[in-house]
Amino acid sequence: MQGSTKIIFNTGITYARAVVTALISLYSTRVVLSSLGASDFGIFNVIGGVVAMLAFLNAAMTTSTQRYLSFNLGKGDLSLVKKIFANSVVIHLVIGLIIVLFIEGIASYLIGNKLQIDSSRIEVARYILHFTVASTFITVISVPYDAVVNAHENMIFLAIVTIIEAILKLLVALSLFIVPGDKLFYFGLLTMFSAILIRLIKRTYSKRKYEECRITIMQWYDLREIKELTSFASWQLFGTLCSLGRNQGVAIVLNFFYSTVVNAAYGIANQINAQLMFFSQTMMSAMRPQIMKSEGSNDRDRVIRLSLSANRLSFYLFTFFALPLYFQMPFVLDLWLKEVPQYTVEFCRAILLLTMANQINMGLMTAVQAIGKIKLYQTVAGGIQLLTLPIGFWFLKIGYPSYSIVLVSFVLECISTVFRVFYFRYLTGYPAWKYFLGVILRSVLTLLPAAIFLIIIGEKLPEGITGFLVCIISSILIYVGSLVLYGLDRSEKRIFKEITRKLFKIII
Repeated sequence: MQGSTKIIFNTGITYARAVVTALISLYSTRVVLSSLGASDFGIFNVIGGVVAMLAFLNAAMTTSTQRYLSFNLGKGDLSLVKKIFANSVVIHLVIGLIIVLFIEGIASYLIGNKLQIDSSRIEVARYILHFTVASTFITVISVPYDAVVNAHENMIFLAIVTIIEAILKLLVALSLFIVPGDKLFYFGLLTMFSAILIRLIKRTYSKRKYEECRITIMQWYDLREIKELTSFASWQLFGTLCSLGRNQGVAIVLNFFYSTVVNAAYGIANQINAQLMFFSQTMMSAMRPQIMKSEGSNDRDRVIRLSLSANRLSFYLFTFFALPLYFQMPFVLDLWLKEVPQYTVEFCRAILLLTMANQINMGLMTAVQAIGKIKLYQTVAGGIQLLTLPIGFWFLKIGYPSYSIVLVSFVLECISTVFRVFYFRYLTGYPAWKYFLGVILRSVLTLLPAAIFLIIIGEKLPEGITGFLVCIISSILIYVGSLVLYGLDRSEKRIFKEITRKLFKIII
C-alpha cells in the first residue's frame, strides 16, 4: 500500500474508532458524575486526574520509541529495530519506577497538607493516589509495545483495543449504581484494573504478531543505544511532563482558591476537550509514522510537505467540531449532564481556545521529533507552558475569575507557537513567513466566515434543540465551503474526499 493511500486508509479507520469511543466516553462521564456527585468527581480529578492524562503521557512516550522504530523501518534495518525495542523496554522500566516515586512523594504531601479536601475523604483520596500510581506504572512499561504497533501502522488493532477500553470504562461507570460502600474507592480500583487489562492485551498481541517483540533483552542490550534512546526519551518526557504539569497543576492551583466543585468543572471541560482532540489525534496517528519513515529514508521534502498538511488538517478537524460547540456549550452541557457545576461553560470555552492554538503546531512537532533535535525545542516550549502556573496563580490571587488561568495558558501557547515556527525554520530551512501565511493565517481565515456568522446570529437563535440544529448545520455548511474554496490545497482535497467517502461508507 502506497504512503498516501495508507494515510487515507488508516485515517478512515481511526475516525470510525473516534466516533464510537467519543459517544461511549461522553455517556460514561455523565454516569460517573451522576453516581459520584460533583464533590467526589472533583476529588478524583484533582488527585486521580493523572489517569485522564495518561493517554497523553503514553502517546508522548510512545512517540519517542516509535521515532526510532519508524526511522529504522524506513531504512529497512530489522536488526536495529530489535535492538531499539529491547533497550527501550529497559529504559521504560526505569522511567516507570522514577515516575512512581515522584508521584507518590509529591501527591502524598499535597493531600495531607495543601489540597482542600474534606477530612472525611482524605483516606479514600490516598487510595485513589495509589490506584493512579499503579495504572501509571503499567502504562509506562507497556510503551514499547504500543510503539511497535504504531510504527507498523496497525490501526485496525488499535481501533479494536480502544473500543474495548471505552466499553470497559462504561461498564465501570454503570457498576457504580450497584456496588456497595464507597463509590469513589471502587471507581478508582476498577479504573486501575481496566488499565492493567488493556495493557496486557496490547503486550500479548505484540509478542505474537511482531518478530522484534520476541527477543531476549540481554541478547540485544547495548549501553550506547540506551544512552541515545534515553537522551531522546528524556527530553520528550520532559516536554510531556511540562504539558501534564500545566494541566494538572491548574487543577491544584484552582484547589488552593476554590472548592472541589470548581475542579469538577475543570475536569468536565477536559473531558470534552479530550474527545474533540481525539479526531485530530487519530489523523496524526496515521500521518506520524509516514513523516518519521520519510526522514529515515532521507526524504526531507516529504517530511516538510506532510508536516505542513498535518498542521492545517489538525486545526481544521478540531475546530470543525469545536466551533459550533463553543457557541452552544450551555445547551450541550444541560443536555449531557443532569447537574452542571458552576463555571463549567466558561472553562469549556477557554480550554477550546487553548487547544485551537495548540493544534496549529501538531505536524510541526512531529517533524521536529522525526529529525531528532528536540532538546532546545522541549526546553523552551515546555518552560513557556509551565509559566501558566505562577502567572495564573497571580491572576487568581488578585481576584480574576477561576477560568482566567486557562486564558493565561492560551496566551502563552500563542507565544510558544512563534518559537516553534522559527525553530522549524532553523531545522528545515522552511521560511517562517511562509509558515505564518500558509498555515496559521490560512487556517484562521478559513475558520473566520463560520465564526463571524455564528457570532451575528448567536443571540437571535431560539433556545433548545432548534437553535442547536441551526447552529450545527450553518456552521458545517459555511466551514466546509471555506475548506473547499480556500483551506485545502490540491493533495489535501483528495485526502479529504477519500476520508469522507470511507467514513460515509462505514456509517452506512
